[in-house]
Amino acid sequence: MHLIFIRHGDPDYKNDSLTEKGFREAELLSDRVSEWPIDNVYLSPYGRAQKTAASFLQKKKLDAVTLPWLKEFDTKIQDPRTKKLRGCWDWLPEDFYREGKYFDRKKWFKTKPMKKGGIKKRWLEVCNGMDEILESYGFERRDLWTPIYSCKPHLSMEEAATDTHLVANQKDLDSRNLVFVCHLGVMFCIIAHLTGISPVQLWQGFFVAPTSVTVLSMEERECGKAVFRVQSLGDASHLAKNGEKPSDSGFFGHTISL
Repeated sequence: MHLIFIRHGDPDYKNDSLTEKGFREAELLSDRVSEWPIDNVYLSPYGRAQKTAASFLQKKKLDAVTLPWLKEFDTKIQDPRTKKLRGCWDWLPEDFYREGKYFDRKKWFKTKPMKKGGIKKRWLEVCNGMDEILESYGFERRDLWTPIYSCKPHLSMEEAATDTHLVANQKDLDSRNLVFVCHLGVMFCIIAHLTGISPVQLWQGFFVAPTSVTVLSMEERECGKAVFRVQSLGDASHLAKNGEKPSDSGFFGHTISL
């Protein structure tokens, strides 16, 4: 199984829509997505995500499921410096690196600002929402802290006993593709849950441009035990090959397209 995450197009935050550039990006994205086999599409309820998906949904004649918990992870905290409210995942580097709890997947939400903002409740909503989807496809998580999912075996005992990671062509364990159109903050929260790390490390250390594509693939090395690994992150090749520079939205500086 592949979980395909798409960040919305260049945003018009004031109107919860897309900029003119964002609509161009969404159209280029739709050409790319129209080539994919897709089993289901899940959308954030926010307008910028809905509008990003509209073109490819129409081209592929697909319906989508809108999930309230897939909205941006925009729960507010009180900034310890300014005392004003801001997004919980936007930390200054000095504040992030000097607080060791932010690197601990079991403690990051226990810092004073996170606890005061009720961040754990929103985080659990996202984690549980993702696990409910995976369970509906036959993947049942062991527990909150162990990102291993029980599933119907796709390998025989003999296949599982053979270390094949150096073989060029692997067996297709599960060909289903689920597409999620959402936002950087909630996407990184989900990826952290699926890979067993603190989301703050992703929020602080990684960036994906608008309409970029991130893929997590299911891997089963033991019969009936599945994990998800990041196979590609923030791929915006559909923009670059058509001469559209990736948007800088969400990055403190200019992005670069090589």
